[in-house]
Amino acid sequence: MSKKKKEKGKLKEKMKEAKDKEKRYFLIDYENVHMAGLAGVEELTKNDKVFIFYSQNADSLNFEVMKLISTTKARVEYIKVDTQGKNALDFQLSSYIGYLLGQDEGCECYIVSNDKGYVNVQIFWFKLGQKVKLIPNIRERRIATVKQQDIIDVIMTVSILNDAEKTQASDLVWKHMKTGSPHLAHIKVGINNDLVHALGGEKTKAIFNAIRPLMK
Repeated sequence: MSKKKKEKGKLKEKMKEAKDKEKRYFLIDYENVHMAGLAGVEELTKNDKVFIFYSQNADSLNFEVMKLISTTKARVEYIKVDTQGKNALDFQLSSYIGYLLGQDEGCECYIVSNDKGYVNVQIFWFKLGQKVKLIPNIRERRIATVKQQDIIDVIMTVSILNDAEKTQASDLVWKHMKTGSPHLAHIKVGINNDLVHALGGEKTKAIFNAIRPLMK
């Protein structure tokens, strides 16, 4: 095995170990995302915890849902919202985030929903230095947790680039990744367009091959 392949392997292993140690909470707005929001639950670790908020408007946790949940190592808790009202579930889920952040300093909270109203919750906690992200399904957490140094470390292994191009590529990729957009496809398109314009198709392909583990 070449030295570069060994370095890439060690980097991937190091990143995986770091992510496995993180305390992460996933609050599922099941009324909004249903089973689709649980995509990626099988990838979670024993350090993760999933809270499924559901109401009488969406209380059918069917066999397929339970089968999917059974594949995860994460702890799962079901919270039924009995209170009536248009936004009762949203309010209780948002309040629960404050409870979790108060109980477990340094944790990361993910709101799993397509409801853009939660963006206000994300912004509120961001201003207070807390890690709260809005994602459409659990699998999309990967794009939300990537750090700038992760990108730099990976792109530095792309031998086809010179030092100036590595710096340029790292900046362009981070520009899109740091937005926190819940849509991975949009981020990929933006990165691809900028890289092709700046560095050409061949180098863009090499960069995407390198950063792919960060975007799965």
